[in-house]
Amino acid sequence: MEFRNLFEKITIGNIEIKNRIVLSPMGIGAYSEDEGVADEYVSFIEARSRDMGLIITTGVRVSSQYGGFKFMGCYEDSHIPGFLRLTDTAHRAGSKIFLQILELGGADPVTPWVPSVDAPLYSEEWQGDEPPRELSTAQIRDIIEAFARAAHRAQEAGFDGVELGGAENFLVSDFICPYTNRRGDEFGGNFENRMRFPVEIVRAIKSLCGKDFPVGFKFNAFYHLPEGIDLDLGVRIAARMAEAGASYIHEWSFAKLDRPMSLFEYPPMPNLYQPRNTTVPIAHYLKSRISQVPIIAVGGILKPEEADRIIEEGQADMIAIGRACIADHEWAYKAKRGLRIRPCIRCHVCHHEVAMLGNLIACSINPDVLVQKPPLRTDHAKAVIVIGAGPGGITAALTAAQRGHHVNLYEKEGEIGGKLIPGSAPDFKHEFHDLLTYMQKAVEESSVDLVTNCEVTHQLIDQRKPDVLVIATGAVQDEVDIPGIMDARKYAATEALTHADRIRDKRIAVIGGGDVGCETALLLLRKGNEVTIIEMLSSLMETEEIEYNTAVLERMLREEGVHVMTDAKVEEVARDRVFVRKGDGNKHTLQADLIVLCTGYRATPKEVQGLKDRCRDAHALGDCVAPGRLKEAISEGYRIGCLI
Repeated sequence: MEFRNLFEKITIGNIEIKNRIVLSPMGIGAYSEDEGVADEYVSFIEARSRDMGLIITTGVRVSSQYGGFKFMGCYEDSHIPGFLRLTDTAHRAGSKIFLQILELGGADPVTPWVPSVDAPLYSEEWQGDEPPRELSTAQIRDIIEAFARAAHRAQEAGFDGVELGGAENFLVSDFICPYTNRRGDEFGGNFENRMRFPVEIVRAIKSLCGKDFPVGFKFNAFYHLPEGIDLDLGVRIAARMAEAGASYIHEWSFAKLDRPMSLFEYPPMPNLYQPRNTTVPIAHYLKSRISQVPIIAVGGILKPEEADRIIEEGQADMIAIGRACIADHEWAYKAKRGLRIRPCIRCHVCHHEVAMLGNLIACSINPDVLVQKPPLRTDHAKAVIVIGAGPGGITAALTAAQRGHHVNLYEKEGEIGGKLIPGSAPDFKHEFHDLLTYMQKAVEESSVDLVTNCEVTHQLIDQRKPDVLVIATGAVQDEVDIPGIMDARKYAATEALTHADRIRDKRIAVIGGGDVGCETALLLLRKGNEVTIIEMLSSLMETEEIEYNTAVLERMLREEGVHVMTDAKVEEVARDRVFVRKGDGNKHTLQADLIVLCTGYRATPKEVQGLKDRCRDAHALGDCVAPGRLKEAISEGYRIGCLI
């Protein structure tokens, strides 16, 4: 498929960009000790440079004086050599690269400097350990100069331009938003005064770097606050910045961080339960009213055909791709050639690892995000048997085959994919079926010999005598000790998900309110059933780490009418009834035609050890060792595949 619009050239200022694809600015949690460029970040950018039109780096602070949170910086000349590594990498690939420059402002959790400490966000609503500090007029002037000096360093390092970071709750955003700027001097009050800070930054950069040095502007074109930024004010801000010399407008959406960003009116990073392309309407609103400069759209844009259509329909001029390029570092290269792209499932593991846990970036489906250790061809091909064609087993098989080994992949079911098959059943998990298809096609097109409908026995292993055995047989349903459950009409979660189309007009009790139980309940409700979730803990999905996902799923359950009983234990199951005791001691009886058990899974150590004993070089991975997430199965499959 040819994407003419996506791969059409475009000009930013006086710089020609070879296509309309933008690598979105993303932090990966890697910084050197002096807040310079880390080796890991160079690898991350290098892996994504091929056929990328414009690369925008993660944000870098322009001063070391106004914040205490560790971040990448561009406030000393000693940072320039590190940036030269980035620009050399991009330019060798024929891409242009801009440095995003910013000050954290209220986003700094250590030492927040803000325009107005009497703004509600920084007074009665503030919950940080350190109280915000208000900038003086002299300090504001100092920061404007710091922006200009940082841009000049970027120019010296070979960057083709800079992007002024004015989104989220960074300092520039706080100045332009009425809710956070309550100043009474020349930098606050009316629209023109609030815009003075970013406008003077652009002017200072142009004065120092030359009028032709491009300066892009990323900002909250919609900021959901009591006195925030609606779409019309967003247009006024964008038009004023274009008039001041901004070379493009990069839209974003934001709100108060008293909730996950997935619950914003326009989620800027929609999760697996939400539609894609969520902030494209904002880009379209801007583009329909601003013609002076290009508009960059963002918001969970994953598919080249949809990106191409956004441009064709005049909704934006360029497309910023973020998480899709984490999942597949060759997104642009493959899109240009019509190749299959490893699909991002928008699970938010990447964001959670960096922003919540402070780790280096990781991905559920890309086990080598930095592409630092590609599998090397082996000089000694081995006979490898992989038992179990779930995500971990498939990854191990493909990786070993890529290295040149002779791989046989066995699956006891008739279709490969393991728990991805029931996991992709809900129509509201938008990309999971894409991932299932991707993995199935990858096996089909590889040198792996696949055998389905075959349960591997000890005798088969003894007969085949593999050099290496990989066991990825998965977990089994955890047993439940509930009186009457053996005689009840029941399904395990995987069965209910797989056969949901056959389950209609039933009263269903879902036992277990983790994410699987909640997904199963919602799918069964949508099939025309009355569904109640019974959960022992005090809230649904209490042990799930990524609130970005659980908050949306819980809202969907509530809005669509799934009944929920938390702090509740099933004491007995009868013919068509479920007896429940709440934590307060009260007893309840539910009418139920069907029970769905979503109580978790357990490993199979005895069975695994029995298989391992049949081969001297044996490895086990995934749920059969310890039930876990997709990320752990795939990363372990990749690691073992590389070891063989």
